[in-house]
Amino acid sequence: MSRPAERGAALVAVTAALAALVVVALGVLAGTLRAERRTRAALATLQADALARSAAATAAALLADWTALDQPDDVHAPWAQPIAPQELGGGRVEVIVEDEARRLDLGTAEPDALPRLLEALALDRALADAIADWTDPDDRPRPYGAERAAYRDGTPPPNAPLRSVGELGLVRGVDARTLARLRPFVTVAGEAGVNPNTAPREVLLAWLGDAARADEILARRATVPIACDDLPRCTTRARNFALAITVRVGSVRRRVDATVWAAAGRADVVAWRLVPPPA
Repeated sequence: MSRPAERGAALVAVTAALAALVVVALGVLAGTLRAERRTRAALATLQADALARSAAATAAALLADWTALDQPDDVHAPWAQPIAPQELGGGRVEVIVEDEARRLDLGTAEPDALPRLLEALALDRALADAIADWTDPDDRPRPYGAERAAYRDGTPPPNAPLRSVGELGLVRGVDARTLARLRPFVTVAGEAGVNPNTAPREVLLAWLGDAARADEILARRATVPIACDDLPRCTTRARNFALAITVRVGSVRRRVDATVWAAAGRADVVAWRLVPPPA
């Protein structure tokens, strides 16, 4: 082989070797960048979780101070006021606090209250029978209900009180849309009653069964707190408060639902649920 040909072959070999090295280097660089992104995401996730827990602890401390005062929970309470998202610790934190007494308690409400709430929410009133069959102690289905025989391919009714609002998603006929619609208006916290000072109109309608009285309460409470007086199963002080916590750190977003028990100047975070991102 002539020298030019040899030089040409060597050049091709060197070029091929360099190309291979470039491919390897680019692969290493891509792997490094992926690992770096994973590390940053992991750190951001840890930071978001820490900020969420810090926000819950701060809210619990504020609620402890509030419950030490002899004042009713109403729309003018400090914890009930909207708070703009706060920049904190390299992230952005938003906390919404709601008392559980604003909701209809599925464990203690009058039998007619849930059908009225379903109607107010434009949902099927018949679902009340399936929910009642899920919790009642017997296996006799109501006219529109469902007992064990109807759940052969799923979880059978426990015939016991609901342990969480999310458990409603296991009840026949309660799909994800229905559960999302119901969730802001119902509770299983075991409050002493409904708070007329904080309950939304839908809950007032379900609780009282009287639209005129519900509207009267809504109008009056804008200026003065409503006393229970002759209202049935009524309270003006909640013991459980729901926190909706949203944290953003970089591209990481965390949403947490927590429950704070607070009374007589004490407060504790008693429940914690990480809300999965929308599908």
